[in-house]
Amino acid sequence: MAAIGKIREKSGLLLAIIGLALAAFVLGDLFKNLGKSNNVDRDKIALINGEKVGVQDFNRKVSQQTDLFVQRNKRNPTTEESYVITISEWNRTKREVIMRQQMTELGLLQSIGNMKPQISMDEFMSNIYSLTPNREVVRFFTGDYNGQIAQDQVKGFFDFVERGVNSENAEERSKALEYKSQWELFKGGLKDVLMETKYNNLIVKAYYLPKALADADFDDNSVSNQVAYFGVSYKNVTDEEATVTDADYQKYYDAHKTEYEEDIASRKIDYVSWVVRPSNKDIVDLRQQIEDYYKDLESAEKRDVQYLVNRVGDNRYDSIWIAKDSLSVYIDSAAFAYEAGTVLGPWEENTAYHIARIMDKDMRPDSMRASQILISYAGAYGGQGVTRTKIGARALADSIKGAISKDKSAFEALLVKSDDPNAVQTKGDFGWFKDGAMLFEINDACINGNIGDVVVVETTIGFSVIRVDDKLENTPKIRVAQIDLPIVFSQETFNEAYSKAIKFAAVNRTYEAFDTASANMGLGVMKSKYISDLAGGILGLKNSRDVVKWMFNSETNVGDVSNVFDFEDKVIVAVLTEARPEGIKTLDEVKDIIKPLVERDVKARILMEKTAGVKSLSQATEFNSSIDTAFVSFATYSLPKYAPEPCVTGRFASAAAGQLQGPIKGMQGVYFFKVLVKGSTPESKDIQYMQQRSASVFAQSVYPNQRDPQKVSSYTPLEENTEMENNMFFFY
Repeated sequence: MAAIGKIREKSGLLLAIIGLALAAFVLGDLFKNLGKSNNVDRDKIALINGEKVGVQDFNRKVSQQTDLFVQRNKRNPTTEESYVITISEWNRTKREVIMRQQMTELGLLQSIGNMKPQISMDEFMSNIYSLTPNREVVRFFTGDYNGQIAQDQVKGFFDFVERGVNSENAEERSKALEYKSQWELFKGGLKDVLMETKYNNLIVKAYYLPKALADADFDDNSVSNQVAYFGVSYKNVTDEEATVTDADYQKYYDAHKTEYEEDIASRKIDYVSWVVRPSNKDIVDLRQQIEDYYKDLESAEKRDVQYLVNRVGDNRYDSIWIAKDSLSVYIDSAAFAYEAGTVLGPWEENTAYHIARIMDKDMRPDSMRASQILISYAGAYGGQGVTRTKIGARALADSIKGAISKDKSAFEALLVKSDDPNAVQTKGDFGWFKDGAMLFEINDACINGNIGDVVVVETTIGFSVIRVDDKLENTPKIRVAQIDLPIVFSQETFNEAYSKAIKFAAVNRTYEAFDTASANMGLGVMKSKYISDLAGGILGLKNSRDVVKWMFNSETNVGDVSNVFDFEDKVIVAVLTEARPEGIKTLDEVKDIIKPLVERDVKARILMEKTAGVKSLSQATEFNSSIDTAFVSFATYSLPKYAPEPCVTGRFASAAAGQLQGPIKGMQGVYFFKVLVKGSTPESKDIQYMQQRSASVFAQSVYPNQRDPQKVSSYTPLEENTEMENNMFFFY
């Protein structure tokens, strides 16, 4: 976007608006903020159990991950994405160091020369060259954990890389170097996976459930009592009746406060913002600008239009063919009515001005169908493991075309030659595809060919023997060159908003002044959630990492007001409102969170008193309830008709028969029950099954969860007990 958020020449603006006094005020805060990192070892990201994580080594890893992001996404990461990459690499590095230290202590890793202990080379290679390679290796080669790879496919990949890095062919050499870089990055991650898997396997194999416990577990799951019961819902007590006192809050807090312990410090801010919007003058100027572009687009030679669009607009020239009803409603009908060369607009749509020139008109099919036999070669995109040369691939493709031209039925038989792994199953059929949806060379061959034609085309993936299978009837299509000019604010408009924020920050330096001034000026005050020192930013403010760094600066105290922070379309001034240390939260901090739980306890107390005189299950109707029966074991979690009530069902399983039990406090109400028939223990018990099931459940708690990385695993207690000096905040 052409947003004026890129305009950030503020030093001159400060002098012009506020004068030397305000400039000194801003610079004074700047030097104060720099003071926090004076005592930091600038070559140490962290100290993990006494082991140093160096800045240069860590930055190298971040750079590798950034390069991989660029390769995958064909663009550079945004500021926020860069920070996510950095934090992800920090978490990976931290995990790798902690796991390696633990495994070294257990003697599970091998020391090689002066290098840190690691997985042995034999063990590493056995997970690559194997009939059942590691699932991460499978994913690397196929993109799918459930894919299948052959050993010759793996060997072909490494042969291509080894040969290609010294190739005289620049394209082949570039591709080989790219593959090598990807493999080196993957290799480091694979070693970490193998290391942790080895550690987890050791834990899992050490687990054993004794037969006596397995026998008890079997009974808990198999022996069911027939129980009659009813529940009295907490809804029977009104909120007005359940008056909660400070003593109630304190009692609940004292019993549950360890549940509200924070591992890291956090802070909160209030902030006011000045949203920058285009002024009337900005809109007039932009309207004149789009009129000037109209004249340029109208007078430009056809060959120069692409350059003009790419140079002046906020979009790139797109040469695709467009069918009717695909353009903006403002120009769609006119575009198909006028001749090529006509310029349409300007029109305003989606906060931008637009103009468009009709470049070409033609009759083209909307959809086509074709089949392919792909002949790849070493160096072609996706050609891992292929050793065929480009010249050899072309010769083979021409040979296949010749055979099909003589005998149309030969196409199916020759599909075995295709390097498309799905060719045999799909019979090479692309199915129906829209005009422009396929690779340009294939699309063009189908457009220009007749049904039944067989042609050879070269693309980035190799040589494709294409058979044109079918086409829809031709319909009118056009190509359009469009210039989009966003309606954005000017530098002058931005400076005006920035000057207001500067004045506000200069005058209101305390929370009280901030609060009063924002109210008097009608500025809406936004409140952040609790933020940790490594948070990427403030929710709702893009690229706001600098705000977090200000919040956690050692010189920033509760009540301090920030300087001005600027973003794409707004400027803000913040005040630090809370600084919460790590540890157990205070009652005031959790009061809103525990309120419904305290109210539930008060209602439970009231219901326990009201139902104290119940002598029979038949009294259920007195409390708007009814009697239910069910077979319940000790392992039953959810109470039929009600909700999960483990504390209640546990009592069901252990009570004697024939005796009324209750009231029992539950999560949804209080309960009464009577065991009608006690269950008996089965004569035959599958103890081995219970042992296996228990081991499986244990293993799930040991291995990390791919879908939920935050789930507790064997690594969790290791990290919790690690002595760590973390300096990440000072560097990022």
